[in-house]
Amino acid sequence: MKNVRIFYTKGSRMRFVSHLDMTRFMTRMLRKAKLPIWYTEGFHPHAYITFALPLSLGFESDYEIMDIRLNDDDYPIQDICDKLNAVFPEYVHAFCVAEPVQKVGKIGFAQFEITFQDNGLLLEALKEFLARNEIKCLKKTKKGAMKEIDIAPKIVESRVEGLENTTLYLTLPAGGEDNVNPELLLNAFFEQSGQNYYCYLVRRIGILNTEKEIFK
Repeated sequence: MKNVRIFYTKGSRMRFVSHLDMTRFMTRMLRKAKLPIWYTEGFHPHAYITFALPLSLGFESDYEIMDIRLNDDDYPIQDICDKLNAVFPEYVHAFCVAEPVQKVGKIGFAQFEITFQDNGLLLEALKEFLARNEIKCLKKTKKGAMKEIDIAPKIVESRVEGLENTTLYLTLPAGGEDNVNPELLLNAFFEQSGQNYYCYLVRRIGILNTEKEIFK
């Protein structure tokens, strides 16, 4: 058996496809592409598919990662992109295939681009908000309880640009217990600044390892 890591994009209408439905979608696409996928054993065998860092519903992404396992060690993995793109809809595109370099547990951070269609009206408000020494908000724990946390020290990097629209770039912890969803920060901004602005698009543009290098 051979482990293979597939890098792909997910955009436009596909951002409304949940993680569970994405698993079903990819299973169908792998079958349609006629790849020699390895199936689990037992009463309910299924295609071996794992996602490195599941994407939140409503987000687009330039850097999605899916691991599969082939039951043919001699299969030319360089052909996988072409075979998948031949069956993918226009909003999903495979751009790289390779054998895994790092384990998923090495994921440490995610990079996001958040675009507000407001002609730059939020630019100064966002800059002021991100400059605060303390940003308190409520985060749901694994047990379902709400806990107040300060996310200001968890923001690894932030940058705001304003040309035709206001664009916020963020690097946040991901993949572990300190995972910070950008929606957590945005909700705190809307609530605490009184902006109440909801016309924006979140796009994940990168996944980094614990050393802040591109995860491969």
